[in-house]
Amino acid sequence: MAMNAVRVGIDIEQASLVGAQIRTGRQGHTLTAVSTKALPDGLMFEGEVVDIDGLAAELKTFWKSAGFSGKRFSVGIANQKIVVRTMEFPIIDPKELRAAIEFQAQEAIPIPLDEAILDYQVLSTTPGEGEGAGRQQVLIVAAQRDMVQQFMQVAKKAGLTIEGIDLQAFALMRSVAPPVAFVDQGAPQADGASALINIGAGISNIVVASGGQPHFTRVVNLGYESLVQSVMQNRGVDHQEADLLRLTVGLSGSAAAAADLEEATVGEVHKVFDDSCEGFADEIRRSIDYYHSLQQDAPIARILISGEGALTRNMTDYLTGALHLPVALGNPLQYIAENKSKLPQQELELIAPRLAIALGLAFEDEE
Repeated sequence: MAMNAVRVGIDIEQASLVGAQIRTGRQGHTLTAVSTKALPDGLMFEGEVVDIDGLAAELKTFWKSAGFSGKRFSVGIANQKIVVRTMEFPIIDPKELRAAIEFQAQEAIPIPLDEAILDYQVLSTTPGEGEGAGRQQVLIVAAQRDMVQQFMQVAKKAGLTIEGIDLQAFALMRSVAPPVAFVDQGAPQADGASALINIGAGISNIVVASGGQPHFTRVVNLGYESLVQSVMQNRGVDHQEADLLRLTVGLSGSAAAAADLEEATVGEVHKVFDDSCEGFADEIRRSIDYYHSLQQDAPIARILISGEGALTRNMTDYLTGALHLPVALGNPLQYIAENKSKLPQQELELIAPRLAIALGLAFEDEE
C-alpha cells in the first residue's frame, strides 16, 4: 500500500454494517474513522444479499453518517456460493499456472467456470532437483458471479464503488492472526497453528492459519442469532431484551452476570444459552477434526474469536471447555499504530472484536 493511502473496509453482515477507515504512512496504520449501524431483518441472509434496494439505502445512509473519505471501499464475502480448494502444481510460469488452474478447476470446483469468478494464491513452493521437479501449493477460490454482482449493484445504487472484493477469511487473517516474521512466512509455526473464528449473526467464518498462510477455511451457517432466538422462545422476551441477556448474562463461565437478576434466573438463562451453543461448538469441533485429518504437521494450538458473537458473555470460557483448546478474543487493533477516529480508545477497545473483518479489508494489499 502506498504511503498515506486511505482505504475503507466494510463488513456487510446480516444484522449490521461495520466500517473502518485507515491511513497508512511511515509510522504504520492510523485509524481515522470507524462506524457501526444495525440493519433491519430481510436484507441479508447467510452471507448473501436478499434485498438490493433496501441494503443500498442503508449503506448510503451509513456512509454519510460515518464520515468516510471518497466513494470507494473494500468488501468481504462469505457464504455457501464460494468454493475454496488447495491444489498442487509444478513450478511453472505464472501465465501457464493460470491456464493449468482453470483446466483442473473444471473438475475440482462444483461451479461452471463461465458462471464463476476465479482467483488463486500461491501458498508455498518446494524446490526439486531437475527442471520441472519443484512443486507449489496453490489456494484456489471460486465464487458464483451472480452472487458477487449483487454486492456490486448494492454499492452502485448507494452511489459508491467497490474497489476490492475478498474472502472474509483472508481479511480475518490480516487483522487477527498473530504476527509472523518475514523469514517465517509460509513455514509451519513452531508453536502451532491458530484457528480464527469470526462469529456473525447468521454465519461464522473459520480459518486456520500458520506461518502467515491459510491452510483451511470454512463458512458455518450458525451465529449468535441462534442464541438470541433460543432465549426469546424460552423466556418469552423480545429480541432486544434477549440480545441484552446475551451480553450481560450469556453463557456459564468465570464472568458474573452484569444484569440485576436473581441467581436462579441467571442460572436458567445460562442453561438456555449453553444448550443453544452446543450445536455451534459441535460445528467448530468437526472443522478442527477435519483440519487435523489433513494437516498433521501444524496442529491447532489456540483459537482466537472475533465478531459480535465473540462479545457474548463468557464465550471464550465456554468454547475453551467445549473444545479443549485455549480460546481468547482476537485483537484486530494489534496493527493499528494510532487511533484518530472520533471513538475514544477505551470505547474502541470494547468493540474491537466487531472490527476484525472491516479492518482486515482496509489492510488489503498493504504490502
